[in-house]
Amino acid sequence: MRILQIVGRFDFGGAENHVRELCNHQAALGQQVYLLSQRGRQMHLLSNHVNYIQLPKFASKLLFFHVAVIVFIILTKRINIIHAHQRLPIISACIAGWMTRTSVIATVHGRTKHDLRSILSQRLLKQIIFVSNRVMENSKNYNSIRHKSIVIPNGIPLPITQPQIEPFTIGYFSRIDKRHFETIKLIINAIIKLKGKHYNIKLKIYGEGEEVDNLKHLIEDTNIRYNDRFIIYSGLIENLEFLDTFPELVVGVGRVAIESLARGSNLLSANNKRMGEVITTQNFQFYSSNNFVNVDGVAPTESIILTTLSNYYLNRTSYKVHSEKISKLIQENFSISKTTTMLNEIYHKALTESR
Repeated sequence: MRILQIVGRFDFGGAENHVRELCNHQAALGQQVYLLSQRGRQMHLLSNHVNYIQLPKFASKLLFFHVAVIVFIILTKRINIIHAHQRLPIISACIAGWMTRTSVIATVHGRTKHDLRSILSQRLLKQIIFVSNRVMENSKNYNSIRHKSIVIPNGIPLPITQPQIEPFTIGYFSRIDKRHFETIKLIINAIIKLKGKHYNIKLKIYGEGEEVDNLKHLIEDTNIRYNDRFIIYSGLIENLEFLDTFPELVVGVGRVAIESLARGSNLLSANNKRMGEVITTQNFQFYSSNNFVNVDGVAPTESIILTTLSNYYLNRTSYKVHSEKISKLIQENFSISKTTTMLNEIYHKALTESR
């Protein structure tokens, strides 16, 4: 099977990381995989067996040029199936697929109203993959696309070795933009109030973005004020396998959640819009079916974060038991090999129906 994967740019991000690992795993299975995107910093992590095709930066937002490039690739490489990610690649792939009678699959990594804004995309796609059950069911046009919609989580390469867990350390892995910076400030304020009872709490922050300089200033000022280097900025980590140790508790959702739980960490489900709970075996099914987002939650506040962290540290032993069980569940259900197998079944079904 000749597969064309398309993503906007090959930089670090949830969708881009997933595409890289999907391409690498498909190629390892002997499939001919082509990746079309703008050049980005993930290039050195892409397998040599994946055929990379660079989309010129000047043409990245030009729909008709994008379509022309895809049509050219389909015809010259004899592509059997297209798998598109993100809004412009999806609409471009749909048009190119319609012109060449090639089946197109799409994964919605973010909001449906953004990724599937075009009615043309909704009509022409052979299958639509969601990573969250609630996002799928709350789609504005769900009734018209439900017959070709399915939830498949973004699988991860399972850890080769389990890292050592750092006691009393909280981890935050993300793009450091304005929204995440505001959430980080709430966490820092909550930790400051907790240190009276739990003096050895630390916060490690991983990532990069436009707010990194402001974050560094905040960290330096806070550490000096309390005469304690309890907030640490560790920069961008390209591959979590590089970490020998891992935070005991990670704050996040989506891919960060899956990666952390697989490594035996506890997880506090939270982003800038939705505050959730620490994941346990009791609430695992709800969170895992919604990309580890509390879809019924409200925006986090310092007070809610403080209360949640206080409860966590009072029940650390109990949560550790949960984390060990959940790590096994993640490894059984969220591996990239399982995701790839499910996608291959969808590809074959689309090809069969198009004949």
